[in-house]
Amino acid sequence: MRHTLTFLETQYAQLTEHLFGEGHDRERAAYLLCGLSRTATEARLLVRQVICVPDSDLLSQSDHNLSIPASSFLPVMKKADREQTCFVLVHSHPKGVPNHSEQDDREEPGLFRTAYNRISTKDALHASLIVSEPKMMQGRVWLDGGETYPIDVIRIVGRRIRFIPRGGLYGSVDTSFHDRAVRAFGPDLQPLLKSLTVGVVGTGGTGSSVTEQLIRLGVGHLIVADGQSLERSNVSRVYGSQTDDVGISKAVLMGRLARHLGFGTRVDLIKRPVTYQSEMKKFRDCDIIFGCTDDQWGRSLLSLFSIEYSVPIFDIGIKIDSKDGVIRSIPGRVTTLIPGQPCLLCRRQVTPEGVAAEQLQELAPEEADKRRREGYIPELPDAEPAVIAFTTATAALAIGEFLNRLTGFKGEDYQAGELLIRFDESAIRKPGAIQQPGCICTDATRIGRGDQARFLGLTWREE
Repeated sequence: MRHTLTFLETQYAQLTEHLFGEGHDRERAAYLLCGLSRTATEARLLVRQVICVPDSDLLSQSDHNLSIPASSFLPVMKKADREQTCFVLVHSHPKGVPNHSEQDDREEPGLFRTAYNRISTKDALHASLIVSEPKMMQGRVWLDGGETYPIDVIRIVGRRIRFIPRGGLYGSVDTSFHDRAVRAFGPDLQPLLKSLTVGVVGTGGTGSSVTEQLIRLGVGHLIVADGQSLERSNVSRVYGSQTDDVGISKAVLMGRLARHLGFGTRVDLIKRPVTYQSEMKKFRDCDIIFGCTDDQWGRSLLSLFSIEYSVPIFDIGIKIDSKDGVIRSIPGRVTTLIPGQPCLLCRRQVTPEGVAAEQLQELAPEEADKRRREGYIPELPDAEPAVIAFTTATAALAIGEFLNRLTGFKGEDYQAGELLIRFDESAIRKPGAIQQPGCICTDATRIGRGDQARFLGLTWREE
């Protein structure tokens, strides 16, 4: 079991500005209220709110000492209990000492006994965090019985996707197969890629290309989902497929592809769509997800998942508009989903009507056909044109955005939330968008909620 903590970039900036702003030569403190995601392999704290402690509220403060009165943390614990969140104490070590001090070791056991007594959050997990410089922090979680475990990774999600591993270092990896990439990005990227768990939802033309590129880049662990089997018309653009693979699960083909490539990538296969709750839940272990599905229902779930679990998602789409063999347009799209930014609904890439029509067609096809004949729901599209050159190029565009979020090679000011490539015009655009009033992505109470009694707040189809 590993323990991790995820910030949004805006939250992280608020915290570090408080800890290292004017007067940062003295220790300072803050609290985090967090949602929680628990799986068989990870307990993930998801920052929901940063509460800065004013210097005037402290009993004492120096460059190596800090004393916080109960009148400061008890109201925060009460708020955590009311909102059913977890409690994290943060303080700085301005002298650059990265570890908990002896004073921390003496005082924290009592503090966290109080936290567990006063906060009734189910399966709560509380923690403390030491920040020795703006880009260096480490922490530990406190269990109800007083045991502690280190926080293994801290994520920061925003214009850049940053990871702070425990001790500031990843293990060494063999980079001989990635020598040219190391020459491009330096030696630090390969250990990071090896440490990542990346999800791929949909393994058709774009998803299979994304999967192969992630394997060849050196990503250590993939979770791949596709509920369909390979059809004859898929073979011409699905990477890792052969003409005699018709009828085999597309997800299974991705597992075979990984074995054949031989990079040692571990691949977990999901052979049902993410519209099943049990399958969507498996993506809670992901650091990053690629959405490569054609259906609006699946895309709407990914969009909501990104918000509630603070997981960045690269959503990919492509459409060939052709009539009587004449191309009218070929737009490809890569949308980066980050909590606090416009979602797929805001961008009209997904509509409530489209989602409802797909749900009805899947769950009650006879009723859907009846309503469609009566004009109450829209027609669902037939099989659309697809060509490997364009699906592959759009997948590569998404991988480029992924690499930029990790390395920043496009510059610190780059912040495009969506790229549109018009193959028929040889043009790439960066359309703007705003969050639409009333959209789910504007509801701050959803950000970082993590596990709830009703997963994503939804009623799910029968398993």
